[in-house]
Amino acid sequence: MNHLKRRLGRTKYHRLKAVVRIVVVLLLCVGVIGVAVWDHSRRNQEGVVEADDADSEGVYYNGGRYLPKKNLETLLLIGEDKFLNQQEEESYVNTKQADFLLLLIMDKENGTCQVLQLNRDTMTQIESYGVAGESAGTYEGQLALAHTYGSGGQDSCRYQAKAVSNLLYGVSIDHFCSVTMDAVAVINDAVGGVSVQVMDDMTMVDPSFVQGETVTLEGEQALKYVRNRKELDDTTNLHRMERQRQYMQALYEKLMACVDGDAGFTAKLLLAVNDYVTSDCSVTQLQELADFLTACDMPDIDTIDGENVKGEEFMEFYPDEDQLRQYVMDHFYTKENSTTEQ
Repeated sequence: MNHLKRRLGRTKYHRLKAVVRIVVVLLLCVGVIGVAVWDHSRRNQEGVVEADDADSEGVYYNGGRYLPKKNLETLLLIGEDKFLNQQEEESYVNTKQADFLLLLIMDKENGTCQVLQLNRDTMTQIESYGVAGESAGTYEGQLALAHTYGSGGQDSCRYQAKAVSNLLYGVSIDHFCSVTMDAVAVINDAVGGVSVQVMDDMTMVDPSFVQGETVTLEGEQALKYVRNRKELDDTTNLHRMERQRQYMQALYEKLMACVDGDAGFTAKLLLAVNDYVTSDCSVTQLQELADFLTACDMPDIDTIDGENVKGEEFMEFYPDEDQLRQYVMDHFYTKENSTTEQ
């Protein structure tokens, strides 16, 4: 552990340790409950994307007036579709899309958390940006494309967070944490491989991916299992999202077994994922988020229903607008009468 601190530096070590902890805690979102002890400290800082000013005074919905919930905090987890050696570019555009999007909605007042997995193919209004980062207008495109603006680093994550906010009717996105796809194989192998029952006939991706068979994923197999879809009968991202949730649950179980059985495991994992994570959070903020997440009951991952359509070039997902709006009202707002009664 001391060797790791010296190699990374004290500040970077503690920040990375908090990132790994919160990524592990995020895996609780599939309904598996774990126990951990975290340092706790308070903070007060503006979010990555602030809520619309109009919403601060309330919105009208189905004949009632709704006010924004107080003490909400959100974190957007982004899985990038590029590798580490394809990181930040000296340009105002890049080729990295957000292949995986998970939004945590933490209600600090009630001690609850909701988790929403967003379809990367969701068609929504995307804001484009010019050379100096100025807005160049909007267009309708896949949600994942928002990340292609900027250098591929923190600026791109902020653009992605803004697109998610726009999709969800202007709600606030407080933090982001992005991980490159390299990390999947690294974490997978750090736990000694992850066993899953293959959900689809994926033998064209890997000969061992026989539908119904239990396979222990090793190395790049893990990435293939959670990423590939174009070769399958069902090429939709909706189906791939099911495999991702299945894999996350199995990975979490292996992670917890490794943590319990090897006192040095966390240090080794810290070193392994050092270069793959980008976040706007400080150590203190990450520790606070992890502290909250371990203290509340974690629900299953929510998704929004919708329709998959084959576009001119790519798959397009059109969410059920009524369900999407209802989800936002349920988790980001409270009816005015119920607020005054509490």
